Amino acid sequence: MGTGDLQWKGDGTRIQQADQYWLNVQEMFNPGLHIVYTYAVTGYLWGREVESSELPYICEINMNEAYRIAQTHRDYDYGTSLTDPVLAPRGPDMILQPTSLVSVGMADSASFECVATGNPAPTYTIVFIDNENNRSVVSPEVDSRYTVTNGKVTIQYPNERNDSGTYQCIAENTFGSILGNTMYFTFGSLGSFSNVDREPVTALSHESAQINCDPPIHKPAVTYHWLRWRTGSYVRPDLTPYIFISRNGKLYFSVVSKEDEDEYFCIVELTSNNGAAIGTNQPPSRTSRPILLHVIQQVETLWGPEIGNDFPAVFPARPIRGQNVYLECLAYGSMTIEYSWSRGLLPLPTTARSLDHNRVLMIEGAQIEDSGTYTCQATRGFGSTASKSFTLSIEAKPFFSYPLSDRHVDIGSQLTWRCEAKAFPTPTYSWYKNGVKITSVPGEITIAKNVMVINNLDPVKHNGMYQCSATNVYGEVFTEGQLRVLAFPLSFIKKPLEERMFAAIGGNATIICDPEAAPFPTFTWRKNGVDLGLNHGDMTSRIRIMQNGNLFIQNVNQGDAGVYMCSAENIYGSASSSGTIAVTSSTVINVAPQPTSVPVNSTAFLTCAASVSTQIEFIQTWNFNGEPLDLKDNLHYALGTSQNIQGLYIRLAQIKHAGDYECVVMTTMDTSSASARLTVLGPPGPPAGLYADPTTITTSSMRIKWSVGALNDLSIDFYTVQARTEKGHSWTVIIPFIADVDTIIPASDKHMADVTGLKPGVGYLFRLSAANSLGIGEPSKPSDIFQTLPAPPSIAPKQVGGGGGSVGDLTLTWTPLAEEDWGGAVVSYIVYWRLLGSIGESSWARPQNEIRSDVGKYVHTVGQEFYYTQYEVKVQAINNFGRGPNSTIAVVYSAEDLPIAVTTNVKAWRHNSTAIMVMWDPVPDVREIMRGRLLGYQVNYFERNNSDPIINSISWRTHDPEGLVIGLLPYTWYTFDVQVLNTAGMGQISEKFHQRTYQNAPVLYPTEVYVHSYGANSVMVKWRGVSTGVYEEPLQGFKVRYWLSNDDIRTAKDVIVDKVDQAVVYGVEKNNLYKLRVLGFSQGGDGNLGETVYFTLGGMVYVDPSVSEIRASADQSTLSITVLLLCILWALLVKDVCD
Repeated sequence: MGTGDLQWKGDGTRIQQADQYWLNVQEMFNPGLHIVYTYAVTGYLWGREVESSELPYICEINMNEAYRIAQTHRDYDYGTSLTDPVLAPRGPDMILQPTSLVSVGMADSASFECVATGNPAPTYTIVFIDNENNRSVVSPEVDSRYTVTNGKVTIQYPNERNDSGTYQCIAENTFGSILGNTMYFTFGSLGSFSNVDREPVTALSHESAQINCDPPIHKPAVTYHWLRWRTGSYVRPDLTPYIFISRNGKLYFSVVSKEDEDEYFCIVELTSNNGAAIGTNQPPSRTSRPILLHVIQQVETLWGPEIGNDFPAVFPARPIRGQNVYLECLAYGSMTIEYSWSRGLLPLPTTARSLDHNRVLMIEGAQIEDSGTYTCQATRGFGSTASKSFTLSIEAKPFFSYPLSDRHVDIGSQLTWRCEAKAFPTPTYSWYKNGVKITSVPGEITIAKNVMVINNLDPVKHNGMYQCSATNVYGEVFTEGQLRVLAFPLSFIKKPLEERMFAAIGGNATIICDPEAAPFPTFTWRKNGVDLGLNHGDMTSRIRIMQNGNLFIQNVNQGDAGVYMCSAENIYGSASSSGTIAVTSSTVINVAPQPTSVPVNSTAFLTCAASVSTQIEFIQTWNFNGEPLDLKDNLHYALGTSQNIQGLYIRLAQIKHAGDYECVVMTTMDTSSASARLTVLGPPGPPAGLYADPTTITTSSMRIKWSVGALNDLSIDFYTVQARTEKGHSWTVIIPFIADVDTIIPASDKHMADVTGLKPGVGYLFRLSAANSLGIGEPSKPSDIFQTLPAPPSIAPKQVGGGGGSVGDLTLTWTPLAEEDWGGAVVSYIVYWRLLGSIGESSWARPQNEIRSDVGKYVHTVGQEFYYTQYEVKVQAINNFGRGPNSTIAVVYSAEDLPIAVTTNVKAWRHNSTAIMVMWDPVPDVREIMRGRLLGYQVNYFERNNSDPIINSISWRTHDPEGLVIGLLPYTWYTFDVQVLNTAGMGQISEKFHQRTYQNAPVLYPTEVYVHSYGANSVMVKWRGVSTGVYEEPLQGFKVRYWLSNDDIRTAKDVIVDKVDQAVVYGVEKNNLYKLRVLGFSQGGDGNLGETVYFTLGGMVYVDPSVSEIRASADQSTLSITVLLLCILWALLVKDVCD
């Protein structure tokens, strides 16, 4: 069985080979499909367990309540004549809590309900709590709009003024009362958009864009929609994957085109933000003023993906357990972009699902365990990717992981009651009795957060309904339990002694005596009418009475046969019950287990062979340290044989498996057992009492001391020491090996080691691990914090560099030291510089004042004549105790000056009716003329024949000696010039060049477009052509532009033909619906697009947009008749003429 059979339940992902996570190779291939953490030599690693495995845990109890161990389970029927606890009287128990409501619109009514069980049936009181915590009862007498039926409240025509606030349900019967969880009834509100027109949003085509909604004031939340003016339809991101509507209200375009230019309206609608809502049939909504998106045309380039600064984003901003949580991710760039989500090494939650082209990960009913670091990855094409991560933290209203349970306890005893709630932020606890908050009462009740202790229980004072409440910023929740303090005479009616029992000679026998009684009774045992004279607490006699009153007979013999009577008595009375014991033969173990030692992770075998009559069936079990050993589906234990002797295998033995093993052989009559001790030889236990000797602390060292931990039957060979700083989070090995003999302190049980290489003025914590021949043990508990003495900084600043700035500036930068490297309480910096090539320490210059600790930058004026000049720089840290080391010398440039270079040989060539390609000779990238480095070029242009022209500019950050100027007017003369750029600015203007754009592209578009099936993967497209006017360039041909109907037109392909009226489109796939538009083109560019035509491999189809109905094409005559009939019908209806 390999690791491939394991999978995460979250998303079904198979777990691949990861040897470093497994305890050992054997664990990888053991049976079982569940991974558990198992102790290893150096920590906890993976092991396998099967579904039914029961793993050990520890139970702890106060000595004053140890009686509960011997006490049998009690329920509401305990101490009554009833045998069915369901029928027994009991206090109220809330089983249905009301949920908060939000009114987001006009509602006829609102209702909420609580339900409690109890016997007798509880009665209910609903209270309203105002902002000052004043409480008033909700009833029809107070307001006729209220209807109260048991625990259900209905409010007719609710309104904010009278009904908004906090409500609570109280359930009560004869045993006490309990409080329900508070619920909140709130009313939403929605203001109006501003009536001031919004500024247009300008974007460049083929780049990203966004439009802000700026919603009106609202509570609690709104949903967003966007409407496009030109089409009159809602924006549909599900149909246009380059558009995204975020829950922050913004409309995003991963890449925008000229076709997206339009006026947009933001529409908001009031909602409840994950809560229960009423009045949702027609919630209020508002529509904004139009917002114009203006798109400036430019040449398309492939780019991205780039995940936007707003993403990933989470909604709600502070998600709460139980809410639907939305993680959003949007990347900008050329389409198509695909998205995927992951959560570190963890699988995605089982309730997570992807929405909106995988751009949204929705976690339904999010839980605290769904927190984690989520990563969104965006991919374009076959290799361009971008990813960003976001840490999701799920907060939570308290919920009880350990609620109160009912308690039925003896009079005069002690009770400890505990509740436990999970919440984020951490909750605070309160305790209530019968709906009233209680606090500690000295000597009687002690309350410490989520634990309450009641001493000397009294039914008059303490009977009732108790509640524990947990509260944080999200609300208060309750858990309840009933306390019954019992006092009654004992009775054997429900549990008399068994009439006839058997015991084996040489075996043991237990006679159970378990009457109902409160308080706990005293017991007396008689045999054949004679008092056995047993003493309570006697644990050595062959016949003895147990703590719970049972009679234990050890080493049974024939004389133990007879009639036994158990008599019990408390302060309220006494009673007796009798039964008979018969004695038979016994069982022995003839091959007993022997003391055994085994190295950790090895296998041991303990023998156990029983001699039992063949006529008697028996069961063999094992105990470990006095407790039953569960052998079922346990990876470490297995029954088997060795050299024909039965016994127990302990496989992959760990330190925890060391102890006393007892083999127990049982028949229906007796039990036989034998014991032996298993010693597991393993790594040492954690050292204890680790501290640093204050007298040894220096600026960089100190001596640590400790005591040896558990040796685990092997001597210690060496220690490993780790340290971390007071503000750090990770441990670092500072002494990988120090022999045990070198740590011994003569005449002391302590060990010691000198730790060196520490940073001055820093607080440290230490821990260490001991090792022997079998490995390294667990580390000790961390020591307290010990601080080294202060000193000058021990390290130099890093990442020293600089450059840039204004003309004549020398800018120096560095990374400030981390606080743990300061060497003292404060630190500052000294910077040095000199011209590259200078010699001698005296050539270094420095500022008069030091630079403060949080600044990693300094600017010095060297003068304009030292433009773009190389300097050597270094930085040094200094504190109150002296200077630290200098940094590595770095070479940086001073700031650039304006370039004096001029571009030459400027020319311009017509591209189409609205664009011209400008070209020039490249400028040498040399310091003398560029006064720095060539950053790029800027083209300036204006209309030549305009007496007052507007000068426009386009710049390119590239060394390419050409650029396409777009957005020009058709058949217009323009003047162009070019300037070079560096970081300081632009150079001189070049000579000018004049050029005229082409005339217009074809204005008319082809009509009467038809599509017919042509071949196995092709269609024939025919159309009526166009002619060009006097202001248009001559027609050169036609383009057939087609694409899948569900895709964007930007994914379209073109079939280009000359001046003909038909073309064949190849590569058409079966069962796909396509769109098609035909256009003419010329030197002026692409003409206007014709009407959209739908087609399949079978030919043209007709789409009815109002019903999304697609109909197969009819022949031309049928189509004409259909149109004629429609025209006649229309004429009859409107009495008009159809032509």
